[in-house]
Amino acid sequence: MTNSAIYINQSFQHILAITEEIILEKGCRNTTLKDIIERSGLSKGAIYHYVESKDELFGLILKSKIEEMNETFHQAITQSIKDETTENKSFSVVSQFFNSRQDPYDTGNLIFIYLLSQDNEKVKKILQDIFQYTKEIGTKWIKMGQENGVIPANIDAEKMSTLMMTFSYGIRVTQILSADEKDKVNMNDIFKVISKSLT
Repeated sequence: MTNSAIYINQSFQHILAITEEIILEKGCRNTTLKDIIERSGLSKGAIYHYVESKDELFGLILKSKIEEMNETFHQAITQSIKDETTENKSFSVVSQFFNSRQDPYDTGNLIFIYLLSQDNEKVKKILQDIFQYTKEIGTKWIKMGQENGVIPANIDAEKMSTLMMTFSYGIRVTQILSADEKDKVNMNDIFKVISKSLT
């Protein structure tokens, strides 16, 4: 997958924003690179400079969302350390992440479900890359939580990260099967189940 340095490129940010707009209007299946080229005002060459297909672009949007969440999380942890607090406020970012998994209009969810429906080796590789990247980020979050006394030190960070991802994927499926508010998952319940199983 393309180096994360592209996420600070203004032209690429423009492409991501336009793509998300079109996805919310037309859905993933009906969004085309032609739509993105026309609305962005960029040339075909400019788009293909970054990606070879819309599926690859969709994968980069997912990864950009993880990058944004990671940045927000680091800022929350830094502020928590600066304030010398060990409250769970810094982990509200993790809660926001899980809550967004329950939003049927979140473009990350729409893209994720669309990519899962594709029977294509390149798409499978994109999803595997995202899975691995998310797992690594989650492991870092948990280790930071342990270093700051928010998560028990005896918890296996990598295992917990994998379990959190399992819940995240499950939450996405739940939001597709039922739009009922009572079916939304409470973040505290997730942490209790994961913590209990790993201690």
